[in-house]
Amino acid sequence: MSDAGFSWKDPRFTYADALTGARLLLLPYLLYALAASLPGLATATLAAMIGTDLVDGPIARRTGQVRPFGSVFDSTVDFVVIYSLFTTFFALGVLPWWKWLVIAVIGCVIAATQIATVRKGRVLALAPVRYGRLVGQLQFAYLPLLLARTFWVKAAWAVTADDMLFGLLAVAIVASLVDHAGIIRRLLGTGDRPEAAR
Repeated sequence: MSDAGFSWKDPRFTYADALTGARLLLLPYLLYALAASLPGLATATLAAMIGTDLVDGPIARRTGQVRPFGSVFDSTVDFVVIYSLFTTFFALGVLPWWKWLVIAVIGCVIAATQIATVRKGRVLALAPVRYGRLVGQLQFAYLPLLLARTFWVKAAWAVTADDMLFGLLAVAIVASLVDHAGIIRRLLGTGDRPEAAR
């Protein structure tokens, strides 16, 4: 499906877009559940959000509704959800400041890279980043562990598991930063459109 003629006044969202948007609608409930110490609501909401993330892409492909807007919408919603949750876990004292800072740095770089890509290419398309998907998958895997540490698991092994998973995430973040640096360098150094926008 093409994005030709896309308008915010008549967006014509697909079924997959509706599932993606549901994550954004569920986010305030999850933030409230974390702040109010409601583990049942927090768990159910996070599970629903992860579930919609797993199925919206396959549904778009199966129904022939794959389009650039859907991809950008999905990535943008995931970005808002992930970094809102990490910031909340930091505010609750579950995520140490230095871990939050590492995660926040890649978040700022991702935002800067993709905004620059869209502005440079003048089309609704994000730059492909080699390790971007891996970073996102590790972040989504890390969130349930932080949720468990918030409400149920206080043992030392949980801290060790946290450090190990964060270590994997940090390695992926460093690799992703190298890719982002290359993309930004190309955007600033040439007049060519970025690869994703061609």
